[in-house]
Amino acid sequence: MTTPPFGPPGQPNQYPPGQPGGGFQPAGQIQPGYNPYAQGPSGQGGGYRFALPGQPAGYTTRVGASIIDGLLQGWPMGVGILVLIATSTEHPETGSLAMTVASFASLAIWILNRIVQQGRTGQSLGKKITGTRVVSLKTGELIGFGPNLGREICAYFFNYICFLNLLWPLWDEKQQTWHDKVVDDIVIST
Repeated sequence: MTTPPFGPPGQPNQYPPGQPGGGFQPAGQIQPGYNPYAQGPSGQGGGYRFALPGQPAGYTTRVGASIIDGLLQGWPMGVGILVLIATSTEHPETGSLAMTVASFASLAIWILNRIVQQGRTGQSLGKKITGTRVVSLKTGELIGFGPNLGREICAYFFNYICFLNLLWPLWDEKQQTWHDKVVDDIVIST
């Protein structure tokens, strides 16, 4: 029995080049992938050295995800307002209590959906339904809990300070909002 001229498993050149696993490259030599944002070879214009795990999400898809998340977060307030209206004349304290509970429920849904869930998986419920995900622009990996918390806080302030943040992806090259740029993330279609 003859052994092939390739090294033992786990060693460089264990498989012939052109075969799965063939042409093993030593650590530190990364093969660049397709990058739609690259402006030339790496080192000339700052192209990325990996392929994004998906294409940037379209504007309408992002808006759809935001609407779903907004409805999820807003329904407790709707119930609180109905209770407030129904009880305002006879039991105003009940309406006040309902609005307080609704406010805390809405905040809890925002934290669980947009901070915890999106921080862990890159997807809020709205992003999951629309097939989008938040990933790092530098690595293509999930951004994690801390950066996601910063992203959502920035989004909250940017969206209320200037409506332009919501429209920015329409003309941005990478289809990012300002809060995406602060955290250096991108929303992709999965």
